[in-house]
Amino acid sequence: MMETGLFVRKAQQSDILAILEIEWECFREDSFSKEQFAYLISRSKGTFYVMMEGDRVIAYVSLLFHGGTRYLRIYSIAVHPDFRGKGLGQALMDQTIRTADECKAAKITLEVKVTNAAAIALYMKNGFIPAGIKPCYYHDGSDAIYMQRLIP
Repeated sequence: MMETGLFVRKAQQSDILAILEIEWECFREDSFSKEQFAYLISRSKGTFYVMMEGDRVIAYVSLLFHGGTRYLRIYSIAVHPDFRGKGLGQALMDQTIRTADECKAAKITLEVKVTNAAAIALYMKNGFIPAGIKPCYYHDGSDAIYMQRLIP
């Protein structure tokens, strides 16, 4: 269950430094750049949400719409390590599923590192199923599991 005092809102350019901190803590060499986040927040075909505790960004999810399809892709999702285990990942998944419903998506897709057991468990709990492997997807040569959730 998510703690009270936390809320989700659309990301703003002023959130980028906090997002970069979470990104580095979670993904290190696989991190996106400041420029990539600026694009995702302001100009991409998608939407970007941040989880706030007061005025601090503590988690985020970046969603992209695949052009010409009804697919919504979870491009990046992360919770600051200091705030894990509090239901924030689930809250961001709930927001993602609401967004998919609102935009009438046919399915939600994502890639996840094969060793990220906590994320895989969260996705499976939310109806995602493994649909393939993407070899050498990450900076260290690790594979990714391609997962999808069909929207009824």
